[in-house]
Amino acid sequence: MIQTRRSLALLLAGAVSLFLAACASVMGPKVITFSEADLAHALESHGPYQKRLLEVLDVRVNKPSVHVMPEVNRLSSDLELVTTERVSGKTYAGSISVDYALRYDEPSQSIRLTQVHVNRLQINNLPSPEKTGLNRLGALVAEQLLNDVAIYRFKPGDLKNAEGYGYKPGAVTVTSRGVEVTLSPIR
Repeated sequence: MIQTRRSLALLLAGAVSLFLAACASVMGPKVITFSEADLAHALESHGPYQKRLLEVLDVRVNKPSVHVMPEVNRLSSDLELVTTERVSGKTYAGSISVDYALRYDEPSQSIRLTQVHVNRLQINNLPSPEKTGLNRLGALVAEQLLNDVAIYRFKPGDLKNAEGYGYKPGAVTVTSRGVEVTLSPIR
């Protein structure tokens, strides 16, 4: 009788373990989702971005908007642009439109912009960008100011909690709901 109870208890424990393992595999990976508004707020909170170019031009970009492009796993942003010539002190306002991918950087525990591409550059009161070579300047601005910018840093406590459950951030994917960071099992 005691042997039968032990066997039944072991069988029940084994069944529960198999059920939990099956549930874990059915539930799949955990995902953190950031909406377009979350991303715009993250970019805004880290800005404005400022950079001196070629020691003659100060450039500042701010007020980002963010749009998802799930079909190409990228985001796009429109930003205000202000440039100031250091010699003359003249300031020009405009806008820049870029698209970019995102990646998770494990050493800094952050989500970063990568593969930044300039789609449009407009600086008010100047001839068209094609005539003045401003498209190349726009590409330089985007590369210098936006490439590899961290738009979100995980809090150490967040990652410790995830690690406690056997997960860590992995793939970063753009979907119609926003940006999804997949928490992958630690191996």
